[in-house]
Amino acid sequence: MMFLKNQVKSKNTPYVVFWAVFLCGVILSLLPWEVDPVLVFGALAWFFAFCTKRFLQRYDTALNLANQRVAIDPLTGLFSRFQIQQELAERIETCQAEGKTLATLMLDLDHFKTINDAFGHEVGDALLTKVSERLTTVFPNNAVIGYLGSDAFLVLLVLDDQESAALAGVLAGAIEEISQSYAVNELTLNIGCSIGVALYPKFGQDAVTLIKYADMAVHRAKAAGRATYYFYDGEMGRQFARNVRIETRLRHALQSESLEMHFQPKVDLISERCVGMEALLRWSDAELGVVSPAEFIPIAEQTGIILPLGEWVFEQTFRHILEWQEQGIKVPPIAINCSAAQLKRADFLPKLLALLDTYQIDPSLLEIEVTESILIEDAKGCAELLQQMSRLGMRLAIDDFGTGYSSLSYLKDLPFHYVKIDQVFIRDIVADKSHAALTRAIISLSHSLNLKVIAEGITSLEQLALLREYGCDIGQGYLFSMALGAHSMANDPMIAALNEQHSFDD
Repeated sequence: MMFLKNQVKSKNTPYVVFWAVFLCGVILSLLPWEVDPVLVFGALAWFFAFCTKRFLQRYDTALNLANQRVAIDPLTGLFSRFQIQQELAERIETCQAEGKTLATLMLDLDHFKTINDAFGHEVGDALLTKVSERLTTVFPNNAVIGYLGSDAFLVLLVLDDQESAALAGVLAGAIEEISQSYAVNELTLNIGCSIGVALYPKFGQDAVTLIKYADMAVHRAKAAGRATYYFYDGEMGRQFARNVRIETRLRHALQSESLEMHFQPKVDLISERCVGMEALLRWSDAELGVVSPAEFIPIAEQTGIILPLGEWVFEQTFRHILEWQEQGIKVPPIAINCSAAQLKRADFLPKLLALLDTYQIDPSLLEIEVTESILIEDAKGCAELLQQMSRLGMRLAIDDFGTGYSSLSYLKDLPFHYVKIDQVFIRDIVADKSHAALTRAIISLSHSLNLKVIAEGITSLEQLALLREYGCDIGQGYLFSMALGAHSMANDPMIAALNEQHSFDD
């Protein structure tokens, strides 16, 4: 009977009929000879046919329901991850046959995790439902939309030449509409989105490739500041491959001693003496050559390598300080940049204090630089940590001031000692009056709050003269010194000149 049941489930009709007739014959052979065999056989055959039909009907109903559950995401009511991939494959075939363009859109909500963490998953799920409903109204009627999970959606658009030309406008409009506020459980929530686009047939010939390229593009959109869209191009693919290679080689570099610490002097603009140094990480790889920190630091932050890398920077810097002190060199305070990931670690300060103790470094020799964006991400947690470090004697600087999410309350309420003006302002301070005005205003504001100002990237005497006129306290840049290797510090003539009150106007 189990064998017959399996054949029915597989809809193998010839086997079902054969075994039904066979069982009828067996039953007939067991019946008394007085019973009319034709009548019994007919009754049994009808019974088996009826049962088989009912079973197949129920099987079809259950199968359709199961397929529907697989095809539709229960939370959003959109196509599921599985089904949207099937839809993508079908539309590739359609576009191939009709000579049309297929736009594969990866849509990712901005800062959705923040809402989930702040209000809970129930509110997060309700918001996803609202966003899904709005998605069905902001794209053309022929759009196919699926939910990939977390905060990501996939949108498929089959386009003719005219529609392709108008795609950028569609994307901009969608971002604007999705960014409008949502009423969720008596809350008013705002959330933006970023979109990455991969076009068939220009970039990608199959579903897997198109989704991968759209994902690359949406990551580029997020890196560009979010609430925007990016189209995948060949260069993006090459850059992605390089990023993967940098990540691999950077992990290797942590073990192979190809990383090196350099130190750039900071100069008092009045006395022209060295009053501090900034620790800067440098990397020369056997395969990649010299890789700029501007390239590998963001990759380290995205991949989590920044945590072991940050620990390495602290330990190497402290080791060099100890070596200089043992050589009788007077070491000025040294600034080290800290990432958001480092500051968020509960063990950050205990580990830092343990390293200071291991290398017998006075905390007053350490200056911690943080960016404005870190304060935005976790203002309360950072405030407590910064207060602790300040009480221990460490100096604190807010780095790249004016380029991030500036808030004057950070300068007023947190225990900063320095404000660093980003080199973007200093570079054009002579030629651009607006940059000059902003720089002057930052210096004036900082002084009113008893903060000293450090100008980064000074390269000319004209810049130096203006900064002196504005009352800037400290300068850093190639005009004074490049970043020097640790073993060059003791004998470098520039360092000697700084400590002998050498004038840069001579």
